[in-house]
Parts: sequence; structure tokens; C-alpha cells
Amino acid sequence: MKHTLSLLGLAFLLVSCSKEEKTDPPRDQLSFSSPEIIVLASLPDSIKPESLRLSGFPPPRVIQIPKQDGGTYTFEDEGGETQTFQLLAPGRQDLPVLKNEAGEVVKNPNGIPFILGEGGIAQFRNYSTDDGLALDAVNTAILDSRGHLWFGTNGGGISRYDGSDFTNYTTSQGLIDNAVRTIMEDSKGNIWFGTINGASRFDGFSFKNYTTADGLANDVVFGIVEDDAGNLWFGTGGGGISKFDGTTFSNYTTEQGLADNFVIAVTKDSKGNLYFGTNGSGMSRFDGRTFTNFTESEGLAGNRVRSFTLGSDGSLWIGTIGGGISRFDGARFQNFTIQDGLADNIVRTILEDSSGNIWFGTGNGASRFDGEKFTTYTRDQGMPANSILAIALDKSGKLWFGTDGGGISRFDGSPFTSFTVNQGLGGNIVMSTLEDQKGNLWFGTAGGGVSVFDGLGFTTYSISQGLGGDFVYSMIEDQDGSIWMGTAGRGLSKYDGKTFTTYTPSQGLPSNEVLSIVKDLKGNLWLGTENGLSKFDGASFTNFGPEQGLAGYAVLKILIEENKGIWIATADGGLSFFDGERFTNLGVEQGLADNAVLSLAKDSEGNLWIGTGNGLSVLPDSFRIAVIENKKLEQNPFITFKMENGLPDNVILQIVPMTNGKIAVGTNLGIAVFNSPYSIISDFSLENLEIFNSNTGYPVKDLTDGQNGMYQDSKGIIWAGTGSNKTALVRFDYEALLRNKEKPEIFIKQLRINEEEISWESLQTEENSIHRKSSEQSVFGQELTTLERDPIRERFKGLKFDETTPFYPIPQGLVLPYKHNHINIDFGSNELAKPYLVEYQYILEGYDEEWSPILKKTSATFGNIHEGEYTFLVRARFTGSIEGQAGEWTEPLAYSFTVLPPLYRTWWAYLIYTLIFLSFAYPIHRYQRNKAIKQEQEKARERELEQAREIEKAYTKLESAHENLKSTQAQLIQQEKLASLGQLTAGIAHEIKNPLNFVNNFSGLSLEFLEEVEEELDKMEESEPLENVKDLLADIKINLTKIKHHGGRADGIVKSMLMHSRGGSGAMEPADVNEVIKEYVNLSFHGMRANKNPINVDLVYDLDESLPKIPLNTEDFSRVILNLTKNAFDAMREKINKVGPEYKAILKVHTKDCGDKLIIEVEDNGPGVPDDIKDKLLMPFFTTKKGTEGTGLGLSITHDIIKAHNGVLDISTVVGEWTKFTITIPKPSEKTVKEN
Repeated sequence: MKHTLSLLGLAFLLVSCSKEEKTDPPRDQLSFSSPEIIVLASLPDSIKPESLRLSGFPPPRVIQIPKQDGGTYTFEDEGGETQTFQLLAPGRQDLPVLKNEAGEVVKNPNGIPFILGEGGIAQFRNYSTDDGLALDAVNTAILDSRGHLWFGTNGGGISRYDGSDFTNYTTSQGLIDNAVRTIMEDSKGNIWFGTINGASRFDGFSFKNYTTADGLANDVVFGIVEDDAGNLWFGTGGGGISKFDGTTFSNYTTEQGLADNFVIAVTKDSKGNLYFGTNGSGMSRFDGRTFTNFTESEGLAGNRVRSFTLGSDGSLWIGTIGGGISRFDGARFQNFTIQDGLADNIVRTILEDSSGNIWFGTGNGASRFDGEKFTTYTRDQGMPANSILAIALDKSGKLWFGTDGGGISRFDGSPFTSFTVNQGLGGNIVMSTLEDQKGNLWFGTAGGGVSVFDGLGFTTYSISQGLGGDFVYSMIEDQDGSIWMGTAGRGLSKYDGKTFTTYTPSQGLPSNEVLSIVKDLKGNLWLGTENGLSKFDGASFTNFGPEQGLAGYAVLKILIEENKGIWIATADGGLSFFDGERFTNLGVEQGLADNAVLSLAKDSEGNLWIGTGNGLSVLPDSFRIAVIENKKLEQNPFITFKMENGLPDNVILQIVPMTNGKIAVGTNLGIAVFNSPYSIISDFSLENLEIFNSNTGYPVKDLTDGQNGMYQDSKGIIWAGTGSNKTALVRFDYEALLRNKEKPEIFIKQLRINEEEISWESLQTEENSIHRKSSEQSVFGQELTTLERDPIRERFKGLKFDETTPFYPIPQGLVLPYKHNHINIDFGSNELAKPYLVEYQYILEGYDEEWSPILKKTSATFGNIHEGEYTFLVRARFTGSIEGQAGEWTEPLAYSFTVLPPLYRTWWAYLIYTLIFLSFAYPIHRYQRNKAIKQEQEKARERELEQAREIEKAYTKLESAHENLKSTQAQLIQQEKLASLGQLTAGIAHEIKNPLNFVNNFSGLSLEFLEEVEEELDKMEESEPLENVKDLLADIKINLTKIKHHGGRADGIVKSMLMHSRGGSGAMEPADVNEVIKEYVNLSFHGMRANKNPINVDLVYDLDESLPKIPLNTEDFSRVILNLTKNAFDAMREKINKVGPEYKAILKVHTKDCGDKLIIEVEDNGPGVPDDIKDKLLMPFFTTKKGTEGTGLGLSITHDIIKAHNGVLDISTVVGEWTKFTITIPKPSEKTVKEN
């Protein structure tokens, strides 16, 4: 932004400094104050606005515009100093026009010359050898199916361009010759090159060459085309044409009907006919059987046919050397020459662009034919050279011109054209723009006066013609056609076509700095000055300043509200609305982005757009009307957008409502176009904002801040004054923008391992010298010797891959040794013109957890990659001008590779580790096993000795067992903290009481019997019979038998308990399920009754008596019954405590034979289980009991035991009513049962 007024510059500097020190709060947090309203009628008479009539002041200065140089004029300025200026005729400079070879201007039938381009500097980007191009003389160019450009040079070989780099191929890589005349891509993706020494085919790996020795008609190849059958046709310089079917050549000459053997152009039409242009004998058409020849006699423009292209309408365009061009519809010729506006009659190349325009490369520039007229671009418009030899069209619609000596020039279309003093502009800094009633454009400059553009050239007026000052800040045309110009420091000048009349403070103007001018419906001029607002009615000035209620002194912009008033933008006080009676002032206290208001505009919906020094504010139509109608505002009416919302900059210098409904905003960093301006007012989104500046590839930087420094003319063209001497005045044709219609295509360019670029073909063990040579030339610049290649192979030993891709050698099926686990991946897209507008994201699956941030760099590096399989994914999107879905993310491109483990982590290393471990573990295991066996044998011996002890010790042993039983009960409770073991202990104590009573009773009787035996023996003589003794011994035997039986029973109960506590023996034996259930339900019940807090429970058995015996681990399965019944008793106890004695606890146990499985159900009518707890019941250590009442292991162990029986445990419940545990156990087959 150019601040040329010292006062404004200081104001903006202060504003900018203050913005750096504060952060604006969001809109909803802004404090709001009602607008300030000043009514003129309420002001004291001393400060009420006063009308200053011209009759009371000296007359304004009037200067007659001289028609020729000569004379001076003198006047006294405001400082009292005398100023003298030399009078000169207005300066005139015409735009560059088309001229013929004699240098004469070429004019159309109306006598109007053909303007070159749009008159200014077009948007060309030039490339040369400095950028990597092989040679600046470019004969031919094509775009391949992958979206990359190929350029054939006149001695430097071939250059391929991928948007960021040129890759060059010469004879060193295998090309047959470096002078390339033509390039084409066949249907198989091979690239063919016609040279002065034969033809080369490049398959992406290596070159295959063809010459006359292979059957080619002549080694000079000017053109190649593929027919519908896949045959290639070569036009040669002297040998006629050659047809190549992939194996052999068939040649055609004048003997077969060809017009001439020197063929310099070839093409094919939509019907499959082939056309051959000759170097002097016209054109031949071949339909597969016969030749039909055309010359000047048949209407052809010239007999030297150098170029063809087939138009989208089916017409064949023919470029000749010297005769101009012909359009052939199959029946007749329509010719065009330089007299029709063609740049030159020598036409070497032709191409149709994406809009249907036909482009012709000539010896004097490039001409575009839109169906009605020609537009020519030359060095004057930015091309590097005028001799155009080749044209190519990329996928985004950009044109690429190959020139003779100037390299390559990319043309981005005609949306932006720059005009500077070189084209006739009075000065490079344009502050204001105006279109008059005749369609002429007026440009007020900073120091160069005002320039009038009539479409053919510029006429400039300055102080030397009588203009008040050369810095023209504002302009307006009145109803008489006079142009009023506000100058910086020189007052207000009026141009009536013959004279300049200048008004200053000497005539009542409040200041010589006239920053803005508008005209109301009554014809009054409203002037914004450095010292307030002034209304000029032709006879008097009426001035308004802050004393009269204006928001600030410096008035930068004024906007007329038809018959309602005016909006006034001030540089330091915010925004004022004046209806003739009152000022209503709006500033930051009312929600405005900033008090420095730099621009104003109203859109077609009535919304007021306000550009400030700190963002863009929008006053919606409803609030705008409220201000006009003097209604009270009770909230912040503004919607504000800043850089964080997507604007390129917060300094908003210009606002232009466009005729297509869009809004163009000029900032310190280029132009922003709101594609949906009205939707942002409702959804506050800037998603459809387009940015045009140097960062997005357009010749726009900062804009100037004068009135209409950005302006849309009646044709819809925007003219913008910039702050750059290079771009100066920019012509912006929004509708001519070339937009990307397709998403970019991504490709991987290169893989580097451990930061080293690799010639992959050099690592292959198979000897393919052709591929290897080309690869090494590309990587190292030369073919390596064996001594140079072997160290590379040794360094990357163990690296494997299946093959490489063509054109960009990327290894497929790559397997990397662990020491090469550092990889660099370079990628790109087929966006050739603006690759810097492509954004990327990537992820290495298996390495990264999420996508990378959005980046513009085109490489990714991954180091210290662990062994495994990896897939690299990369996606892209284009952020420039687009159509449709072209700006969305592409589908990711995938590349996979594998990293091997280090030697110490390979599978066979782990196998060795295992074998070593086993070699030590087995002897240890065998030693431990033998030791355990010996220990077990010792224990068995001790048990046998114990069993042989006297019967008298039985009672003591059983008593000890009774004590051990109590100890076991405590140990089990401590070990698993399961209440089921408590119940089991109580139950067992109850059961063991009976056998212990038997042991006690019968042991006592046996002792008495033994005493009687001793007494009888003492009485008896040796000869007395032993009948009584035998009877007593028989009774003792009976008693001892019963003692043994009941002692064994007690021992079994104890063993069962011990087995239960230790997890059982694990043996599966046939068992009666019903009996097991009854026994352990009974044990659980008695255990519950024996413990504290016993409850009354009705046990209801519904047992299927037909159940067969099934294999069970009875010890384990008994734990299932105990755990389920104990939980049921606990649940019912809890419900009794809550409900009271009216609740009756019932436990139902049900079994059923269901064919191949049996079902056991344990159901209680307790409180049920909530849903959020139900799913957790089977989890280890989950318990709903308080403190140490439960460990949370019971149901988990139960579940595991059922699974060990191949069963399933299901839980069903209704909260507050019941809970049912259902066990489903598969029944064994009959065969299994018999075996068991």
C-alpha cells in the first residue's frame, strides 16, 4: 500500500502500531455502545456548516490545454510562492500493434490496427537453460499421458519437465541424436523421438533406435503419427513416409502417389485418414488405399505444409511456410493470413486449447483465434522470443511455447495483464480509475498525472497541460461529461476537454488534499479531503468537520445512498452516515473492526462492506437501514473477517462489487474474491474465498489506497493499481481465469536409502546393459565401470526388489536389510504450472500413528525403521483456482516395502536361542523330575508305615483329623477368600459327625472286650477250651470292621475337602449329575445354616431322572454348585434385609436332558442383577460385596471349570425379581461313555 500523504501515513502508522499491541476479542464478547448522533440544528450558530460562495473568493485558475508545445503559465500557490510551468501538448503513446515484414501497421477492414495481446504485459513464465532446460532452442513439445512435458531441442537432446525439475536425455543415455525434430507418445505409453539421424523409442527404461539400416525410409524424421491399427507412420526428409508395424517398415513414396518425398508434417483425422505435409508440393491425404493430393490450386494456403492440428469441430487446421493457415472441412479451404490479424504467414505449429481457441506458432509470435478474431502475443507481451516452434497444452489448461533461442514460455491465460509507463501510462503507481461516458478509462497516478486509455493507447495530462497536480487521488465525471480530479496538495481540477479549472482553499475548498469525490442525484459533488467533508453545488462549498459531527478529519471514501444520505469513511474516526440533518457515527465501540476506514462499497443485497486497517467489516442490510432510518442499535451490528478467517491481509484498501455478484477485495497482499458473498453474512465462513497474489502465482502484490484504485469497467474487467513498478496497473479479467478441472495425480519420483541416491539397475544381478547404462547416466552422469559398480553392490548387499517402474525408476517389492532401514521418499504431482499450490499429506502405515500435517514439501524421511511390512501413503490437493471437486484430496498413492530384522532378531536366531535353552532346561527338568519321584516314593513309604500302626491310635488320628479339618477350613477361607469353602467345611463337619460317633462307640466296646479277653485268659488253664475267648474276639473283629469302615468314611470326606481346596485331581469320571447336585446343594445349605446370619430357604428340586452319567471332574464340579448356591443364598439374604419377613426365599434347581447336551439351572428369587453389573460378573476379582466379604473369584473360577467341561454358563435376570444361572454341558457319545 502506498501512503503518499504525510498525515495519512502517520495515522496509519499509529493504527498499525496499536494493532500490534492488542488482540481483538471475538464478536460476542465485544462491548457495545450506542452510536454517536450529532444533529446539525442543535449546534451553536458559530459552528454550524456555512455555505462559502465562489463569488466571495478569487476565481479559480483556468488553463487552456495546448495543442502543441510552447508557452508557460504562472500562479501563486497557497504558500504565497510563485509557480511557473511550461505548457506542453498532451503526451500520447500507442500500444504495440501487429506489423508486417515491411514494418507497416496491419489494420482490420475498419482501419483499426491489431493490438498485440491485451495491450500490456501478459502472464508468461519463461524457462531456459538456467532452469535446467537442455537447450534454449526447442523444436517440439508434447504432454504425455502421465501429465509431464517433453521438449525436443535442436542439439541438446530431450528435456522432461514434471513441475519442479527438468530431466535431460541425450546420446549419453542412448538417444540416437541430440537434434530432435518431433516427439509423440504411442498407445502403449512409449515416447518416440524423430531426429536428424533416425528415430528413438523410449520405454521409460532405455532407448531403442531405428535408422535406414532397420528399414526406415530416411534418417531425418520430421513427424510421427499412430493410426487406428497401432501402426506408426514416419514422415522423413527425402525418403517419403515409413509405416512401422512393430517389427518391419513399409515405405511409401511418390511412386505410390505421395505428393512429395520430403514430408515435414503428419497427422490423423477422426475418420482415420492420414495427412502428410510436404516441403513444396502441398498436402497428401491417405485413406489406407490411395493418396489424394492438395495444393494451392485446390485452395491450400501454401504448398510448404509445416504443421497440422485437428480441431474439436472436425476441421483440419494447416500451417504453411509463407502462405498463412488453412482451415479444411474436407471439401473446401478457408485461408487466413497476416492481413486477417495472424502474427505471421510462417506457421510452424498449431494447437487447440481447452477453451476451443486455435493457437498458431509463427515466426513473429503466437496467435490465438477465437473463431472471430486473432490475438497475437510477442516479446512485447512477455514472450522470450518471437519465433515459436512448438506448443503444448498441460492438464490445467496452461500453454507451453517452445521458442527458437528463448527457451520455453508458459502462458497462464489472459486473466492478468500489466501496464506500466512502457506501455504509455503516465506513472506506474495508479491511485484512481474512472470510466467515462465514451468508454475511455482514466487512470490517476502518483506523480505522473492522469492517463486516458482509449483501447489503442494512452494520452496523458499533467501539470504541463494545466492539471492542478500530478498526484491524482480521486476522479468523477459529472452530468456534463466533465472530469473532476482530486489531487494530493494541488486542489480540485475540472477537465472539460479544452481547459483545466482548478479549485483550492482560495475558493472555499477545505483542503488541497482531495481524497475522494462522488456525485449525488442532484448533481452535487461531495468531496472528501484531508480536512473534512465538502459539498460543492457548482456555486459554493459547504464544509463539514468533526466540529459539525463528522467522525474524523481525513475523509478517504464516500458512498451515496440514493436520496437518503451519504456514508463517509474517515482515516481516524471510523464511519459516519450523514442524511443532511445529522451525523451518525460508528466505530470500534459499536463493533467496527477499526477506526481507520479505508474503503466502502454496497453490494446488490444492500449490505455495506467496510475495509479497515484491521480487517473487513460487513454491516448487514437490516442494520444499514436501521442507521439510515435513525433507529436505535442495541447490539454489535458488524460481522468482521480477518486473516485468521482466510483473508490474505487485514489492511483492506479497496472493495469492488462485481457484476457477476462476487465481491473483490483489495488488500496489502493482493486481491481476494468472495465467490459467495451473501452466504458469509449468514454462516460467517470464507470457504469460497479466492486469493490472487504473488503467493498464488499472480502478478498482484499490494494495492494502492486511492479512490477506485481498484475499479470494474462496463465490460466486467477489473483494473487495479498496485504498489509495484513492475506490475503497476493490472487488468484483471476474472472470467478468463484458467481453473484446474481435475485433481492432481501423484507419483513417486525417487527413493533414497540412507540418504544415498541409487541406480537400481546397477544392483540387479542380471546383466541388462542397456537399462543399466541409462540408469547410471541419470544418477551418476556416466556409465560406471565394474570397479566402480562392485563397491555399490557390496554396500547394498542383501537389498532385494522385483523390478523398477518406467520413467521414474522406483523398485517394486523392495526388501531392505535392517542396516538400510533409513528411507527417503521424494514425490510430486503433475501440476506443472503451480506446483507450489499443491498440498500434501503422508503416512507410513506401521510407523506413523496418524497422517502428517498438511505440507507443501515433496519428500518424506523415515529412519530407524523396525522390521516389518510398511505401506507409504501420500495424497494431494490443489489450492489454486479450481472447478468442481478439483480441490479435494486425491485418493492416496500407496507404496509398500519390507524391512528385515537384524540377525539377532531373525526367526532362525530365535530357534537357536530356543535350542540352547532346551539343551540346558531338559537335564534340569529330568533331574527335578527324578528328585520329585524319589520324594514321592519316600512319602508313600511313610504313609504305608502310618497305616500299619496300632488300631489303638485310630481314635487319636481321627481326633487330629477333626482338628485339621477346622484348620483346613480357615486355610481355604484365607487362600481363596471364597465363602463356598466355608459352607463346604460346615457341611463336611455336619457329615463327619456320624462316622466319628461310630468310631468312638465301637472303639470303646472293643476296649471292654479286650479287657474281658485278658480276664478269661488269666482264669483259663492251658488245657481249657477257648470257645469264650473266640466269641469275644469275633465281637472285637466285628467292632473293628465297623471302626475301619467309618474311619475310612471320615478319611474320604477329609480327602475330598483337601482335593477341593487344591483344585481337584483333574480326573474325569462318569458321575450321576443329579446325585452330585443334591449332595453339594445340601452341603451348601447346611453350611449356610451353620454360619452367622442363617436364613430360611425352600429348596425346590426339579431333576430329570433320565439323565445318564457323564464324565465329570466331581471335585471341580462340586465347586460350581457350591459357588452358585452360596451366591444365591447371599442374594436372597440381601433381599430379606431390604424387604422384610414377608419375603419367602426359594432356591430352584432344575436339570434336563436335551439330546446332545444337558442343562442345569440354579434360580433364586433374590434382587436380580443390574445390566451394568451383569457383564462384569464373570471377571476375576469383580465383587459387589463390601470389604472382605468376597474376593471376586468365585464366579470366575466357576466359569473356568464349566469351560473345562466344554460347557457354557449363561446369566439371565430381572432386576428386583430373580436371577438364573444356566449351565449347558455337551453329552459324550455313547462310544465315549462305554469307554469310560
